[in-house]
Amino acid sequence: MLPNEMFIHPLRQMAVLLQKIQQHDADLLDAVLTSEQFPLWQQAQTAIGFSLRACCPLSDKEVPVFTKPTPVWLDLQQQLQLSLDFLSLLTAKDFRGWQQKRIETKAGFAELDLVGEQFLYLYALPNFYFHYGMVYAIARAQQVPLSKGDFDGWHQYPAGFSFLR
Repeated sequence: MLPNEMFIHPLRQMAVLLQKIQQHDADLLDAVLTSEQFPLWQQAQTAIGFSLRACCPLSDKEVPVFTKPTPVWLDLQQQLQLSLDFLSLLTAKDFRGWQQKRIETKAGFAELDLVGEQFLYLYALPNFYFHYGMVYAIARAQQVPLSKGDFDGWHQYPAGFSFLR
């Protein structure tokens, strides 16, 4: 599987998740899980951005900027769609030799120098899923009725189902 393909399904699912959150309560963009973490909109932007920050260096492309400062729901939807469109255009030819490519990046204040496989599997994907998971966690903490299927797009449960009841 090519690096871009690892992000396309979860990004499509994030679009569904964000739509459900917006429909439930359009005022949740600034909601946070804790006062020391990014708000929902910034968690979403960061997750989306990680898909590009992962795939562009591995395909020798410049990272496009689709973000807007303090976005509204439409801005997030556009950022997501533009990112999906960009990633969908990358081919196997673009990623030739990606596994051994040297990638230099920052993780907070740490300087990293990783080969492509390490960069993707041990750094980029975990960071993408961390921020995507924060979007889900913030929404659940704000009582948005979501299931695991809303997160991954695979699981299905009947309405009102709970393992705890």
